[in-house]
Amino acid sequence: MKRPSLHTFALTILLATAGAAGAQETPATDINPPVLKVNDEIIYAAEVSMVMGNIAGQLAAQNRDAPDQQQLVQMATQRVVEQKLLSQEATRLGYKPNDLRVAEMMAGIEQQSGGREKLEQSLSVRGSSYDRLVVTVKEMDLTRTLVEKQITPGITVTAEEIAAFHNENPGMFSTPEQVHARHILITVDQNADADTIIAARASADSARERALAGEDFAELARELSQDPSAPEGGDLGFFTYQQMPPAFADAAFALQPGGISEVVRTSYGFHVIKVEEKKPAAESTLDESSARIRQLLTQKKTGEQVQELLRSLAETAVILPLVAPDDATGSPEGGATPG
Repeated sequence: MKRPSLHTFALTILLATAGAAGAQETPATDINPPVLKVNDEIIYAAEVSMVMGNIAGQLAAQNRDAPDQQQLVQMATQRVVEQKLLSQEATRLGYKPNDLRVAEMMAGIEQQSGGREKLEQSLSVRGSSYDRLVVTVKEMDLTRTLVEKQITPGITVTAEEIAAFHNENPGMFSTPEQVHARHILITVDQNADADTIIAARASADSARERALAGEDFAELARELSQDPSAPEGGDLGFFTYQQMPPAFADAAFALQPGGISEVVRTSYGFHVIKVEEKKPAAESTLDESSARIRQLLTQKKTGEQVQELLRSLAETAVILPLVAPDDATGSPEGGATPG
C-alpha cells in the first residue's frame, strides 16, 4: 500500500471536523465521530480539528496565507495519520511514554488554556476529553522517543557537508549593520490636534537642546521620555535598520557614536536619538557558523529519515474510512484505501 494522501476522504472528514469544531451543546457522539481507522486504532474528528487549528496558527505566525478548508483538512489528516503510524511503530519496538515529559507537556497545555477546568470545557464542546488529549500527548512523546532512539543516532554530518552548506548559503551567515542607541520619546497621537502636536514638538526640541548643551542623555531620558525604555535611560540596545520605523532608522544609522539626532517624528511621537556605538555588517566565518550548520543539516537529515520510515510503514498499513464517502457526497466511491 502506498503512503496515504487521504484525498478520497477529504470531504467526509471536512464535514465531520466542521461539526467537531463548531459544536456547543450537541452530544459528544454526534460532534466527534470516528473518521478513520489506522491499523487497529481509531482517529476521531476532534483530533483532526485540533491539528487543523494548530496548522492554521503556525501559518498565521509566519504571516502565510492559510489554505482553503479542504486542503487544511487534508494536511491535518495526513499529519494525524503519520503521528499514529510513528507512535504505533514506537510501541511495537517496546518504547514507553516518558511520564515526566508527558506531565510537563500537559501542564503547558493547561497553562496556555487558562487552567485545567477551561481546557476540559474546551475539549468537551468538541466532543473530546482530557483523557483523550493525554493519549494524544503520549503518542507525541512516543514519536519523539522513536526519533531519538532509532533515527538520530544514525545521522552523521561531515565537515565537508558543513563547508559546502556555508559556501552555498552565504546570506544565512551574514550579520547586517547594527546600531546601539538611546532615545527620548515625547508621545503624540497621529490624529492629535495642532496645538497638541506643537506642544509635543516643543518638548522634544527642549530635550534635544539640553542634550546638546551637555546634560547626560540617559538622565534626560529617565526624566523626560514617555517610552517604556525610560527607566533604562532610553536604552534600546543594538538593532538593525529593519527593526525600526524608517524615519527613526534613517536618523540613527546616519549618526556616528556620540552623535545626537534632529527631532524625528514617527507614528509613536517625537524622538531625540543618541547613538552609543555601531557594529558594521559582517560575514560569519565557517568556524563561527559550523555549530549552527551542523544543527540545520542534522534536522534536515532527520526529517528525511522520518519520511522514509513513514513510507515504509504506510506500505503495510491498513487505513480505512469509518464514515462512507457517499454519506457525505451522495455518490458512493466504493470501498476504500486512501491513495
